[in-house]
Amino acid sequence: MTTDSESLLATLDLTQARWYAGKSRHEQVRRIVDDIPVPDHPTGRLLLIEIYYADGSGDCYVLPVVPDNAGRLREAEPGDGVYAALVAACGRGAAAVGQAGAVAFRALGNPPGPVGEERALGIDQTNTSVIVGDRIIKLYRRLEAGAHPEVELVEALTARGFDSIPAARGAVRYRTTSGVPTDLAIVQNLIPGAADGWESLIAPLERQLDGTGDPEALGEELTRVGTTAGLLHAELAAAFGAEPASDTLRGEWRDTGRKQLDEALAVLPTDLATELAEYAPRIQAELDGFLASAAPLVTRVHGDLHIAQFLRTPGGVFVIDFEGEPTRSIDQRCQPTSPLRDIACLMRSLDHVARSAELRVAERGIDGTVAIDAWISFAQSAVLVAYEAALADSPLTLDRALLRRFCIEKELYEFVYAARILPEWLYAPQLGMRWLMRDDAAL
Repeated sequence: MTTDSESLLATLDLTQARWYAGKSRHEQVRRIVDDIPVPDHPTGRLLLIEIYYADGSGDCYVLPVVPDNAGRLREAEPGDGVYAALVAACGRGAAAVGQAGAVAFRALGNPPGPVGEERALGIDQTNTSVIVGDRIIKLYRRLEAGAHPEVELVEALTARGFDSIPAARGAVRYRTTSGVPTDLAIVQNLIPGAADGWESLIAPLERQLDGTGDPEALGEELTRVGTTAGLLHAELAAAFGAEPASDTLRGEWRDTGRKQLDEALAVLPTDLATELAEYAPRIQAELDGFLASAAPLVTRVHGDLHIAQFLRTPGGVFVIDFEGEPTRSIDQRCQPTSPLRDIACLMRSLDHVARSAELRVAERGIDGTVAIDAWISFAQSAVLVAYEAALADSPLTLDRALLRRFCIEKELYEFVYAARILPEWLYAPQLGMRWLMRDDAAL
């Protein structure tokens, strides 16, 4: 390892990075585990770094770097050419060797064309995505050993010709000298002209709340989202198979919810923890329902299917970001589960986007609670009706009682995620859980 690499690592402030998962933990040790040159780039490198915390946990990250004008290393940015070089290396099947392992670059899907210029995606993400010509490369910043679920799922769906995803174009995998693989990046087609899945819903909702919008103006778009989600799940079941969930798995669903409830109560600020504790007996009783009904079918799923994962364009709806929930392990994210966990995520995100609009108009003195509650019911119904219709030729079904249990489990996850990674987001699960604990919160 070079001296400048060690110096950069020692001084690097990671606390503002969305992908840094140590915001609620105290760092003790940082170290570089490998330093790999980027093919087709004169100075770019990939640093693999490990960080250990006072609680005994640790994380591994990848950091793309280039020298600054003084020769000191800094993190590479769009315009430095590192991301374009990674895309080009995939196109020609390049390889690079470090001190502790090697990186293999491979092309996927259609043969790649010439590499274009880099530009920032301009969207806040857990990982780092950069546009390179007609493609987009996503670098997985927090690493875990094993095949990444997004690479597996997107490659399989591309091979099957499923046209509601950006097709796979390349992948980057690191392998240690002992043979342990870790996926570092994926390259996909760029979908131009797509509306931001979050803000493009909040704006019309704000207009509804201030009296200038149509409450059902988004009905057609929500129907398209529900149809796309149904077709996605049908395609995944066809690609990976579907089978009844075991009693063990259903017990894990219940236990996961219980664990997340306990963790949320431990890490939330006192006022939020107190409120959640009031719901705890009801939550635990509802989670017990996972074992009380017939076993649902399980298959591979998206894993984090909130509304912002749907790119809505004039030409269709595209699903992106098959990474799964970032606080779950790679192994957990690759396991078959009920597709209704995805739909629970989508249902909760419709609630969350509505609460964001509600808070924004509240800052202007408008009480939008009643109108927002009505919109949440309307939006969830529009998606679910379309979703169920899209499953007509699939063995998968929509069980609304099971969906509610997954909604509760998902909201508990959101509490933990917000407390550990995105504290400013805590209002969303707080308001969302209040909704779920209402007697009229039917799906």
